[in-house]
Amino acid sequence: MTDYLKAIRIHHWPKNMLVFLPVLTGHLVTSENFSILLVLFFSLSFVASGMYLVNDLLDIQNDRKHPTKKLRAIASGSLSPKTAKVISLLLITIGILSAFSTSFYAGILIFLYIVLVGAYSLYIKRIPFIEAVFLTLVYLLRIYIGVLVIDYLSMSRWMMIFSFFFFFFLILVKRHTELLLYVESLEDDPTGRGYKIGNINLTQLLTVVSALISLVVLGLYVSSPKVLALYTSPTYLWAVVLSCFLWCVNVIVCVHKGTMHNDPIVFAFTNKISVVLFFISIIFIVLSL
Repeated sequence: MTDYLKAIRIHHWPKNMLVFLPVLTGHLVTSENFSILLVLFFSLSFVASGMYLVNDLLDIQNDRKHPTKKLRAIASGSLSPKTAKVISLLLITIGILSAFSTSFYAGILIFLYIVLVGAYSLYIKRIPFIEAVFLTLVYLLRIYIGVLVIDYLSMSRWMMIFSFFFFFFLILVKRHTELLLYVESLEDDPTGRGYKIGNINLTQLLTVVSALISLVVLGLYVSSPKVLALYTSPTYLWAVVLSCFLWCVNVIVCVHKGTMHNDPIVFAFTNKISVVLFFISIIFIVLSL
């Protein structure tokens, strides 16, 4: 059972909480909105888990050569490809049907998510840097699915721009970490993503630049008229910007020290400094209301 749960990446489900972001930042939390978003959260999570299995089936040969991915259920042989296909089909079907139960457009966007992830798994993931931009857009799609339950104008453009550069930063952190694992490798494409060992300096540069841009944009969002109108004490939100800055610095330092988990999302939920900064941010957000 443990192998099955790891295979469908339940620990990645927190990514899908992005559907709640538009309602939370727009202060539009109602019981109706929450119930719809909860269905969409599980719908997206089921579909994402199904697509993770599809990706693992397509990437089984590369995973078997990877120092950590070779331990995945399908690559290690603890989950047969036939069983993985059945589970994947079941999860995707449940996800699509539950999305359509909330609205037609939600179902269409979930289907679009499947198409995009499928295109990524089949072709785009082998194009270095372009694949990172593509995955970033998939993250933004998660947010846009959440926009369905509110007025689109309630979603700040600054928040969307921040999200783009922040998730681009996270993806590049993962790619840079993967390249560091293969720094002594003589393989032409050790990650299976089109990246070469010689790309290490470029991934490092883009990681820092994207982090800085995201922080600048977050500052612009905090000082925007919409935020000033939504919060009674918006000055406290600058503590959130500072916490985000410290978290990005912590991630970059951990990458260079070799203590970074190769998935920054997992790192965010397991690293002590990350958890402390998260709760500090929550406290200051509450104080700003």
